[in-house]
Amino acid sequence: MSKAEEFLLKFGLHESCFSFEEHVRGFTAEMEAGLAGRGSSLRMLPSYLGVVPETPPDGDVIAVDAGGTNLRIALVHFSAGAEPAISRFGKYSVPGSEGEVTTDGFFDRIAGYIGDMTEASAMVGFCFSFPSEISADRDGKIIKFDKELKVKGSEGRYIRVELNAAFARAGKGPLSVTVLNDTAAVLIGAVHFSGAVSTGGYIGLIYGTGVNICYLDPEKGMLINTEIGGYDGFSPSVCDREIDAESEDPGDQRFEKMVSGAYFPIVALKAARLAAREGLFGEKTCGAIGGLDRLDAVVIDAFMRGNGGPGTELGALCASEEDAALLYEIFDGLYERAAKLLAIAITAALIKCGAAADRRGLVVAEGSAFCKGFRFRERFERYMAAYADGGKRYELLLAEDHAIIGAAASVFL
Repeated sequence: MSKAEEFLLKFGLHESCFSFEEHVRGFTAEMEAGLAGRGSSLRMLPSYLGVVPETPPDGDVIAVDAGGTNLRIALVHFSAGAEPAISRFGKYSVPGSEGEVTTDGFFDRIAGYIGDMTEASAMVGFCFSFPSEISADRDGKIIKFDKELKVKGSEGRYIRVELNAAFARAGKGPLSVTVLNDTAAVLIGAVHFSGAVSTGGYIGLIYGTGVNICYLDPEKGMLINTEIGGYDGFSPSVCDREIDAESEDPGDQRFEKMVSGAYFPIVALKAARLAAREGLFGEKTCGAIGGLDRLDAVVIDAFMRGNGGPGTELGALCASEEDAALLYEIFDGLYERAAKLLAIAITAALIKCGAAADRRGLVVAEGSAFCKGFRFRERFERYMAAYADGGKRYELLLAEDHAIIGAAASVFL
């Protein structure tokens, strides 16, 4: 066993610390508890939306995609027999990501960015990438803002109500607003754009700044937003516990803090500094790593793609090839852990969809951590294949900027 493996095992960071089959059963049980209204770390929120509209959509829709990092707004035109056409696209920082804002301030900014698009359409599809409870009339009650966003006084407020109040403050009339979460928007958008059809169910996956999945529940006949970031069934390592304690919301979003794009670099930094304190590197390298204040995904990815060579920022910190190889192996193990835990969650969702080898579910995935993380998709699919005993139960479709289309298309569902 290598030095890196011994370290990862000792501190609960190795993928083998998590039994795939045992955790799939636990995750599935937690999903069922959430659906039944029993105590669960998975919220299992109804969307009141399907996936494919009964009739082809037609008309112009204002699409808002409030993500973990960016706010995107566009006008989307639908017409029978043609691909959706996106115009007047704008990309902005999400209000609250660069300092605290009030709830009024949050929605006033969005209304301002929409501007005179209201002259082209009175319909808005609003993709909200934070925990919210969708009501039967397809408004959304804000549960909280996570991903370290700060929006004061937002909990319990309704998105449609607040957006129309912002329009009223700007001297404009109310609009028809459909609210949905990001996984539903990505799934609906990708299916609508590609025309893909599945007999084994539909799953939407976001793995970028945050992490979440939705799936089409065959019994309820609608998409269910699981809010998997809150799942607490995976035993946290010492690094995970430190991150949770130092976060804005200790005890909440534990799974997200273990694997998501926003937190993975923090986990990696904690692990590297812990290894340095354990004296696993040479003295000079221990000092350099111990002095690191932060890491970001780009720096880690460059180091991994460069095979730990000295031509990268992290490689230059390592005083020897042995130290660089050890750091590489530690980070590689953390990617393995993240891929395995995500595969567990997706497998549980496939079970809930009723997917099988002859009824493959469609998994629509979007997010930089999934699509661009170092060999992440390869790792994820390896774990999925190992559990399926050679019988593939899903097809994977990578989405790119489909949340805007999905948000717009939701008004026709």
